[in-house]
Amino acid sequence: MSINHLKKCFLLTAIALLCAFGGNAQEAFEKGKLYHIYGAGESENLVAEKMGETAGFLSYDKEDPSIYWKLSELSGSWRIINPVTNNALRANGNIVEVGENNGSDEAQLWKFENGMLIPANSPTLAVAKGKGGTLVLIKKERAEKMRAAKFKIEASEVAGFDGDLTYHICPVTKPGQVLGNGDSSENNARIVSEDTIKENRGQYWNIKTIDLFTFAVENAFYGTNFDDGGDNASIDYLLQWPATAGVWNNAKFHFEPVEKQNGVYIITSAGKEGTMYALKEGRMMLVEKNPADSAAWFTFAQVEKPKINAPHWEDETMFAENKERGVATYMPYDNVSKMLADKEYYATPWTEPVNNRYQSLNGTWKFNLVSEPEQRPLDFFEVGFDASGWDELPVPSNWEMYGYDKPIYNNVEYPHANTPPAIKARPGYNDNGKNYGINPVGSYIRTFEVPEDWDGRRTFIHFGGIYSAAFVWLNGEYVGYTQGANNVTEFDITKYLKKGENKLAVQVFRWSDGSYLECQDMFRMSGIFRDVYLYNVPLTAVRDHYITSKISADHFSADMNIEFEIDNRDFLPGLKTIKAEVYDPSGELVASEEATVNTAAKIASPTGNIKLEVFNLKLWSAEKPNLYTVRIIQYDEDGNEEMAFSTKYGFRDIVIKNSLVYINGERVFFKGVNRHDTHPVYGRAVTTESMLQDVILMKQNNINTVRTSHYPNAARMYAMYDYYGLYCCDEADLENHANQSLSDRKSWIPAFVDRINRMVLRDRNHASVVMWSLGNEAGNGSNFGPCYDEAKRLDSRPVHYEGTRSSGDYGGGRFSDFYSKMYPGQAWMDKYTNNLDKPMFICEYAHAMGNAIGNLKEYWQKIEASNSCIGGCIWDWVDQAIYDPQEMKEGVYRIHTGYDYPGPHQGNFCSNGVVSPTRQEGAKLKEVKAAHQFIELSMPEVNTEFDGGIVTIALKNKYNFTNLNEFDVVYEIVKNGNIVYTERAAVPYTESGQTGKVWLTVRKANINKAIKKGDELLINIHVVYRKEQTFAPAGHEVAMAQFTLAERAPLATVKSKGNPLVATSSLHETVIGNDKVQLTFDAETAQLTALAFGGKNIIANGQGFIYDNHRWIENDRQGYDYYGPDAGKPQAQTANGLEANGKINVVEENGNTVVKTLRKGSLCDTEINYTIYPQGIVDVDAKFVPKSGNLRRAGVVCALDNSLSNVDYYAYGPWENTVDRKDGVVVGRYTTKATGEMADNYVKPQSSGSREGLREVTFTDNNGFGVKIETEGNVSFSALPYTDEDLMNAQHYWEMQARPYVVVHLDAWLRGIGNASCGHDVGTMPKYCVPNEKMSYKLRISPVK
Repeated sequence: MSINHLKKCFLLTAIALLCAFGGNAQEAFEKGKLYHIYGAGESENLVAEKMGETAGFLSYDKEDPSIYWKLSELSGSWRIINPVTNNALRANGNIVEVGENNGSDEAQLWKFENGMLIPANSPTLAVAKGKGGTLVLIKKERAEKMRAAKFKIEASEVAGFDGDLTYHICPVTKPGQVLGNGDSSENNARIVSEDTIKENRGQYWNIKTIDLFTFAVENAFYGTNFDDGGDNASIDYLLQWPATAGVWNNAKFHFEPVEKQNGVYIITSAGKEGTMYALKEGRMMLVEKNPADSAAWFTFAQVEKPKINAPHWEDETMFAENKERGVATYMPYDNVSKMLADKEYYATPWTEPVNNRYQSLNGTWKFNLVSEPEQRPLDFFEVGFDASGWDELPVPSNWEMYGYDKPIYNNVEYPHANTPPAIKARPGYNDNGKNYGINPVGSYIRTFEVPEDWDGRRTFIHFGGIYSAAFVWLNGEYVGYTQGANNVTEFDITKYLKKGENKLAVQVFRWSDGSYLECQDMFRMSGIFRDVYLYNVPLTAVRDHYITSKISADHFSADMNIEFEIDNRDFLPGLKTIKAEVYDPSGELVASEEATVNTAAKIASPTGNIKLEVFNLKLWSAEKPNLYTVRIIQYDEDGNEEMAFSTKYGFRDIVIKNSLVYINGERVFFKGVNRHDTHPVYGRAVTTESMLQDVILMKQNNINTVRTSHYPNAARMYAMYDYYGLYCCDEADLENHANQSLSDRKSWIPAFVDRINRMVLRDRNHASVVMWSLGNEAGNGSNFGPCYDEAKRLDSRPVHYEGTRSSGDYGGGRFSDFYSKMYPGQAWMDKYTNNLDKPMFICEYAHAMGNAIGNLKEYWQKIEASNSCIGGCIWDWVDQAIYDPQEMKEGVYRIHTGYDYPGPHQGNFCSNGVVSPTRQEGAKLKEVKAAHQFIELSMPEVNTEFDGGIVTIALKNKYNFTNLNEFDVVYEIVKNGNIVYTERAAVPYTESGQTGKVWLTVRKANINKAIKKGDELLINIHVVYRKEQTFAPAGHEVAMAQFTLAERAPLATVKSKGNPLVATSSLHETVIGNDKVQLTFDAETAQLTALAFGGKNIIANGQGFIYDNHRWIENDRQGYDYYGPDAGKPQAQTANGLEANGKINVVEENGNTVVKTLRKGSLCDTEINYTIYPQGIVDVDAKFVPKSGNLRRAGVVCALDNSLSNVDYYAYGPWENTVDRKDGVVVGRYTTKATGEMADNYVKPQSSGSREGLREVTFTDNNGFGVKIETEGNVSFSALPYTDEDLMNAQHYWEMQARPYVVVHLDAWLRGIGNASCGHDVGTMPKYCVPNEKMSYKLRISPVK
């Protein structure tokens, strides 16, 4: 035994993982160990983190932390992380750099094969030594032949540890013993050598890295640390004491390797030089340093932390006790008559039932919260307990939204310590509960009475969702325990009920071992957050039903099977007849059969099948959500009805064929969004009204798919998806993002599988569910094998899981019927959406954080042209931002986000919505609607020979099941921005895939005349529903486009007239003008500082036209990457790069006074010429010469007097738009305010409000005075009361102070927005970037009176 134990102790350090790269197999590395990476075959050529954000080579220096690396496995690849800075190597284009360690950054994933270092997301490349000791990426084929591309990885002699692992510390001279604390949590307990005992909690240690050579040793159970006693001279032994993370004080130790003893170390205190710890009579004593003394030799063995008397909420194998197994949603009535009397629920089963066999327990409950389990009341469930002094809390709710504890936003982290399955305070963030409760426990009480006729029957209690674990008692009796926050929990409470008042008690733990599987990108909130109700059924009754059908090849008929299960847990003998009736969408009975089950045999759950045949099918799809009603009626052996319920069912088939998905025989595209449960008032306890609002908004905006990221929704939402028509990727409540190793730990398999099981059993009767998803970003582990098998055992639908990224380029390599990808760029789309052996589903893309969703059109062009891609889901539907609970108590409603609450948080990364927290429609949603539209519009022909002209519009039908003869075309003739004529035309019969045509007559305008006069003539096409839909009124638009019939002419020539202009110059300024117009220029900078019409200056604060590059949006997260002296520095974002002095020259040209100005700069040269006409007109000819292709703007900014706040513009609108996001807008004339109305109020303020294609804009005051600007050439403009720097620096709009002027941008080019807030190669597409070439435009400025 002792020999084996000694071998085990040496195991961690004895394995020399020298990477010889002799084969193709992916190398394996020890977690926590420190490695050197040697390059180009040279032992003194070590890969290192260099200054800034670069990586390169350095010579060996043991004291230099930059040459040490940890290798962390993720999804079959490795992250290479510096143990001190926590930065990781990442691929960026053709170079290797370092960036903050981020498990979501696929550019940080690497593979080691054949001596080469290969980026996992670009497997055709490999790392090589570049010039100047840099690391570059070259073609893999070339690298295979180059010495400069060969690497080896060797374990260093410096000790390395993983803070998430557990270790035994083994004395070399005491085989079979380890260091322990006497199994004591007491402070001052001594560290001693003890016989190894698995149940001894004092022998398990976590080792935290402080710096390269310094560590803290913390007991894995008690949270106490090795302590050297500090300055207390009487302490000459090693003891334990709680340490404060980040401070450590007396808890800092070194592990120094012993020469010629592989993996053997001495332990020294960082604060006591010249000493070490050695075993003396079994105790760790402080002695003079002598590395040759074997009594001071220790090894470290990684061990599994054992389960030792763990409470339910810290035991991954205990996730349910006395809990009912999962079943399909149903609402039982006494009989068919009563079921039909509840008309609203029968038709729309997300509404509140009116049923004598149902009782809601929603409402006001008594409530008590404590910050830790040890403080929770232990007797509150007893009948005589006095809770009169407790608070009251509504159920359902999240208690944080009512001011208890605090909301916490996390993306990829746990708000508690990462010590599964135990729950402890997060070191460095929540030490001793300084920011929020360590593990708050909410205790709930409510009383209820049930009707007398419920006696002699069975009663279940239903909890729709509880975060995260709960015990339940009724009338002082223990009922059961549950975990799995977003799965339904039901208990049989029949034997605990009594006549009269019943007392229900529930104790909810904010965190549990289940929280390790609920690490989703969201606000973490707690409590009973979904509906609670009772329902009552016969003692022997149908408990579950599963409806399937096989549709004939011609889609005319279907064989239906209803598999049912009877609950006979009391083994009551008798005959039960189960009848199934099928009613078509119009309410006509189309099939009926029955089956009889004899319950005499002692079988707790007898089953049966009812087979029916249905003809003349009306199939279900997202376009045509035809729902049949299946009535299940139970009769006793005398033929009396004793229970009835109904289920909505849609006939449709799903087939994967040739790497595509077909529904009802048609290839479908999933045009989807990811949706979180979130509401600004209620947090994650969303209301039915909010759910319905989401569904209707999606349907109205051409969204046909929902991924329930990242957990099952409330049951009633699936009824909405069925009814209104949305395809659903139903995702399990399974994400261990911050500890993906759990997906390979066998002890967690039952908890993993339970979450799949309950989701499938509940939702498999819903037509809307077209695929199951096993979870999100939960690792590549083998635990997903049983999960996949369970989903397939219970249902035939295809299964999705993105987390198995065995290929590196995308996920779904195993345990999935789909390949899957998150946040691809356009180059990836070109490469990986065709010729695959199974469908590709883009489960997350177009990260909609802030001012976002650029180039969505390009994604869909590639998807629809592919032969393997089935669509995708935008991340995500709605901003996860909330009103602050404490402010709401004061009647204040202001949006708050992740960075407003204690960490660890990821800032505003929770606000990625297509719509705002309050579900306001905006520019992003309209772009999605346009990109998704199912009718492709084109204008193949314009005939100008008749009347004003006849326009041919072609309509390509991209619906699968909808004929275009259901729609009308409403068209508008737009002349110089004004709608002059509107008419409607019916769309002809046009089946799916066909193209129909309508011929539209131009009225109130003439195309030929418009061309001759230089008028701009446009035609707007709106395709609208002719009839009312369930989700929209008649006339609702489904597709739109705008076409040009006549181009706008250039600005007309102006002839000078009026009083002569007078020019005066001084040392500081040049002034030119007359009584009509006057311009003032700064003599040094050549900047316009004043522009007055009739003596009224419109320029504020001397801020006339000047070049400005500043545009800050959250999609510019990758920073300003232009080259220059400030590159990479904060000032680079705001600097315009202009030289201090400009040039000004006043000349006469063609009888007009022209002021020529020139301002050079490191980013862009600007030449602005002002032609001044005496009658009060100024032409501004601006030329821009970019010095880089990475600018944000090529244009000018100016400040207008803030009285000129009324804005009338002729450009793309009415929504904000950019060069890569303007398919949801049309050119027209619009009115707004410069007080902030032009901008979308994103959660985090940022540059916004731009309008492309400006033709004309007027700024006026309330008396009608102002200025008009007409344009020639491409101009994008915005008008806000803030500078871009104001917006960048602000955290909330509600705290911003408006500038005393209007900030107006006029850009020849404004960089597109792209999707760079998440993903690789997803920034602004090159064609939408500011061109690195000369650009110009003309502005004509005149007064408005």
